[in-house]
Amino acid sequence: MTAAVPAAQVSAVLAWAARLAAAPQADAAETAAYLTAKAAVLERIAAERAAGGWTSEDIAAARQAAARARETADAAALLAAAGITAMKED
Repeated sequence: MTAAVPAAQVSAVLAWAARLAAAPQADAAETAAYLTAKAAVLERIAAERAAGGWTSEDIAAARQAAARARETADAAALLAAAGITAMKED
C-alpha cells in the first residue's frame, strides 16, 4: 500500500502557491520548481487512491489532475530553461 501524502507536504505546496501568487513577478525557475512539487503531490495522491480502493472515477480524476499538473510543470521547466518569463496580469 502507498504511504499517505503527509499533510505538511500538501501545506508546504499550498503556502508556496500563495507566496508566488502574492509576488509581483515570480521567478520562472521558482515557478517551475513549485509546479513540479505540485505535480509530485498530485501524483502521490493519485497513487494513494489507486492503492486505497477508491472508485475508478476517483482514481481516474486524480490521475488526470496529476497528468495535467505534470504537463504544466514540464512546460514551465522548459520556459525557465529558455529564460522565458511569463508576465503576471492582475
